[in-house]
Amino acid sequence: MKADYSDTYITTVRSTCPMTAKVLFQQIFVHYPKPVLYLLRLRDWLVKPFGLQSGGGFTDLITEQDDSKVIICKSDKHLNFRILLQCDTFNASTHQQTIRISTFVNYHNSLGRIYFFFIRPFHTLLCKQMMNRAARNWEKENIFVNLL
Repeated sequence: MKADYSDTYITTVRSTCPMTAKVLFQQIFVHYPKPVLYLLRLRDWLVKPFGLQSGGGFTDLITEQDDSKVIICKSDKHLNFRILLQCDTFNASTHQQTIRISTFVNYHNSLGRIYFFFIRPFHTLLCKQMMNRAARNWEKENIFVNLL
């Protein structure tokens, strides 16, 4: 997919069992920390006068899902975005698994570019933090004890 903007954030999870893309989705898009909820509410309030769609959950935006990936898409008159969550094959011998989030954005007009210009720094920070948080939470729930 050709995009005006794209990024990918990757981390490695060490655990006793594999993480699925559904679990990764829940960790990132369902169980928000309070500061993230406040930022989302602030964004919704700020963009409402400009007719930019906001709010709502990401669950309704899932267009494809299996154990290894979840694809989320949304489009409005200003921009469209696609988010790909991926969980690579679990390596049972090392107890490691690579997880990633990729974002693709296409602008439909200047307002879409302006909106994402202001959102991008928060997007970058939140993607990194939420990926690391998802990995930490999974590792805590599926405690890996290094027996070496």
